[in-house]
Amino acid sequence: MAKDRDDNGGFSGKRTKSWREIDAGRGKGSKYHSRQDDPAQQKIERSASYEKYKAAADSLFTGGELPEGLAKTFDPEGKRKAQKQAMLKVTESETRADWVKAVVDYLEKYPELPEDVYFLDSLLDHPRERIVDKALAKLEVLSDEGKLKTKVPQSLDQRLKSVELTSMDPDMQGRAKALREKLRA
Repeated sequence: MAKDRDDNGGFSGKRTKSWREIDAGRGKGSKYHSRQDDPAQQKIERSASYEKYKAAADSLFTGGELPEGLAKTFDPEGKRKAQKQAMLKVTESETRADWVKAVVDYLEKYPELPEDVYFLDSLLDHPRERIVDKALAKLEVLSDEGKLKTKVPQSLDQRLKSVELTSMDPDMQGRAKALREKLRA
């Protein structure tokens, strides 16, 4: 009587491998176990053009300077670069008084706040309530969009608590408390 299943057994004489044998055979297919061991891959990664490509890609995703070709397409007037330099001027202020003035100058030039959580975190420490309110509103928007889940400064919780305790505006105190509780959850 013929077999109902086709299991490569029976009269052919071919033995089926066990799962242990199949698993042991995996990963042994090539001479090199990983891309790092492959000399051809290492040669590509050491090349100058690859390094230039990696630097351009990194700067694109980390908010650095755009590569020349993309800068002409996405930022023909250089506004993005000028805004980055203005933001750098704010963060590199030496004294608190210089920082306060640099923040005011920055916001006069660029009224729309960036989506940089670390920059917004620092603005929560500004003496002017209007600027703190603006930074808090932007942080709330980012939180609603789910952008505050991944990378949040450690000081954000304490700065929100500070706004909650020291602000003269009860609405702002409530918003800071709500955002703080939302970030903790």
